[in-house]
Amino acid sequence: MTVMMVIAILISVAAVGIQSIDRGQATTTAASVTEALFDEARSVAVGRGIRARLLIHKELNDAEEEDRQRYLSYMCVAVEGTDQGGEVQGGGWEVITRGTKLPAGVFFSVEESERVADAIDVGKPGTMRIKLPGLDEFKECYYFEFNPEGVCVDSENAAGQPGAAVVLISGARPKGQEEPKLLKNNKVGFVVWRNGRTSIFRSPEQIDLAR
Repeated sequence: MTVMMVIAILISVAAVGIQSIDRGQATTTAASVTEALFDEARSVAVGRGIRARLLIHKELNDAEEEDRQRYLSYMCVAVEGTDQGGEVQGGGWEVITRGTKLPAGVFFSVEESERVADAIDVGKPGTMRIKLPGLDEFKECYYFEFNPEGVCVDSENAAGQPGAAVVLISGARPKGQEEPKLLKNNKVGFVVWRNGRTSIFRSPEQIDLAR
């Protein structure tokens, strides 16, 4: 009986350890995917000579399956509308990429991102409504914008500093609650600087130091 109890305890400890590793791998993967999407948005802005935005699904509606699955974990790239000659048309935005879903249990944290942005004096995400791929309705999204020169700008604050801070967390979101709950202090992120280059936060401690 004693041997069996010891084995059971070891199995439980191992299971917890494996779950922690899986969560760590998920956030690391999510950071790489998100960084690549930011780079894509910047490349599109420079290549086309127009503004481009990295969108993050913000619509909170637990009654809708799509909103529940996409909330703070679905991203895509949009550009400002142009006519057939490539000239910018005022007001409209168009999604140009397929949506990307972050690994299960990983979310964009606007709260953590804005805290880091305040600490290092870079821009914060804006909000907009846009029609996303596969949906008929306009949805609320966070966005990070690149201008035609490839600079990440805070378009909601003209006097704001270029750049952005992006923090992703592994957690769970109780139904009806906006901000997901962080699990095991498992968070990663990166800073987008004025020149479009990024610096990865390799650990939660680095994020906390930036704050």
